[in-house]
Amino acid sequence: MIIYRWDDIASKVQIREGERKLGETVRFLRPDEGMEDLPVYLARGVKYALIGIPESVGAVANFGRCCTDHAWTAFLQAFLNMQDNRFLRGDNILCLGHVDVHSLNEEVRKTNEVDALRALCARLDEKVYPVIRAVAKTGLIPIVVGGGHNNAFPILKGVAAVQPETTGIQCVNCDPHADFRPLEGRHSGNAFSYAYREGFLKRYFVLGLHENFNSDYIIEQLEGNPDISYSRFDLNADITGHIQKALSFLAQSDLPVGIELDMDSLIDMPSSAVTPSGFRVEEARQYVRTVAAESNPVCLHLPEGAPTPGTPEMVKVGKTLAYLTADFMKACNQKK
Repeated sequence: MIIYRWDDIASKVQIREGERKLGETVRFLRPDEGMEDLPVYLARGVKYALIGIPESVGAVANFGRCCTDHAWTAFLQAFLNMQDNRFLRGDNILCLGHVDVHSLNEEVRKTNEVDALRALCARLDEKVYPVIRAVAKTGLIPIVVGGGHNNAFPILKGVAAVQPETTGIQCVNCDPHADFRPLEGRHSGNAFSYAYREGFLKRYFVLGLHENFNSDYIIEQLEGNPDISYSRFDLNADITGHIQKALSFLAQSDLPVGIELDMDSLIDMPSSAVTPSGFRVEEARQYVRTVAAESNPVCLHLPEGAPTPGTPEMVKVGKTLAYLTADFMKACNQKK
């Protein structure tokens, strides 16, 4: 884990007289502190931990587009320059840092062999899981940005590992793809099938599934299992009905909830699988706000953004991720 200090992000914050940016008020671990000091920050009122996963291992292993390793940087640039004001303060947010994936990214660039890429993805799981588990064990809510949807597996595993009873968790995923592909080696298309097989994902809802971008095998897995349900984007492009169906599903259990939003679900968003047909950013924000407000969320995961560095895509992806993160925090903060 690469732990951040103020000096690591200071150059990203555009300080302006008479204003206060979130980058100036979020918390950082001190130079002499490590992950073992997280309980101190919970005691000081910190509620959220921002964690980046700047990798493209899982997406490439699933024949997807590269550049998911740049979403975290784009997010930081946008989020840290949001205003700290009455609607969202930074003093209960810990900008923790990012998972150290440099060596894995270097290895991805050296091979296009599928089995090798999927082995790298399994190694990535082993890096992500202990970070999420440590944060969740403290009582902080991990907000994870960047990388492929493969990381849903170690994230859900990490938050499930610290629940009071070993009953697992449930999850709602706004995604054109169920990511319930066969157990053929780890990649961004089978995080949830592996999580369900391992037993820590107990119930799963896919919101806004695109009918012809999921195989017969996947549809059969979803429809033949009482623990899994989904809504179909092709029948209804309005987010409201999808959200209500998801909430009805989640309400059938008192298990805590993991909230997932794949950037592939948004119209023309630079992502691993860009789509011309999907939800608008405003609808995605409504999804995150509503589910966070009306459930018991234990994590937020925003994967698959894939902006090309040096282009306007960085601003588009970064601001979208910042809006979604702020919406999640504000919804949680307003709960009694």
